[in-house]
Amino acid sequence: MPLTTAIFDMDGLLIDSEPLWHEAFLEALSEWNVTMSDAEYATSVGLRTREFLHHWLPHFGLELSLVPVVDAEITRLVKEKIASRGQMLPGVAETLEKVRNRGLRMGLASSSPMSVIRTTLDRSGLHGAFDHIASAEHLPFAKPHPQVYMDCAMELDSRPVDCLCFEDSFNGLIAAKAARMRCVIVPAAIVYMEAKWGAADLILPSLEGFTDEMLGNFL
Repeated sequence: MPLTTAIFDMDGLLIDSEPLWHEAFLEALSEWNVTMSDAEYATSVGLRTREFLHHWLPHFGLELSLVPVVDAEITRLVKEKIASRGQMLPGVAETLEKVRNRGLRMGLASSSPMSVIRTTLDRSGLHGAFDHIASAEHLPFAKPHPQVYMDCAMELDSRPVDCLCFEDSFNGLIAAKAARMRCVIVPAAIVYMEAKWGAADLILPSLEGFTDEMLGNFL
C-alpha cells in the first residue's frame, strides 16, 4: 500500500507536556488531597481530559459532577504550563523534515482541545508544519476511538490505509490501528519495555532514532 500521509499525535510526542498535564491534574484536585504516581498516570495517557476524570474521580471518592469545573481548570493550568515551560522533544524537527522531504501530506491528530493545540504550536514554533490539524475536543469519542485519525485523513484527502501515525500512548496506538493505519510508537521510558507495544509497526525510545531509511521502509 502506498504511503501518502503522516499523522502525528502531539502531547508526549512532539512536546514534553505529559508531566505538565499530570501537574495540572494534581493542582486542580489539590483541595481534595488527591495524589497519583507517574505509573498510575501513565495508564491513562492519551485519553481526553473528561474521560480521564470520569475514570479517576470515582477512584478517589469524588463525584462526577466535578468533571466540568475540574476539566476547565486543568485546561487553564496546562496552557499556562506549556506556554512557559513546554519543550519540543528530541528528534521532532528532524522527523518532520524527513517526512516533508518525502513529499508526504502531514497532519496532527490530538485528543487535546484546540486551545491547547494552539498554545503548543505557539510554544514549539510548529505553526505551519501541518497541512491539517484535528482535535477530538468535540467528537463523541476520543482516542482510543479512531475517529480523530480518520477525520484527519479525510481532510488530507488520504485513505487511512495509506497513513503512517506517530504516537506515544497505548490509547493512541489502539486508535491508529483501529483506523487501519501503520504506527510508529515512542513510549515514555517508564513503560517502554511493556509487551503491549508489539502491536506497533516500529517502536523507538526517541524520535532521534527515526532515520530516513526507516521512513523509506514504509513507502
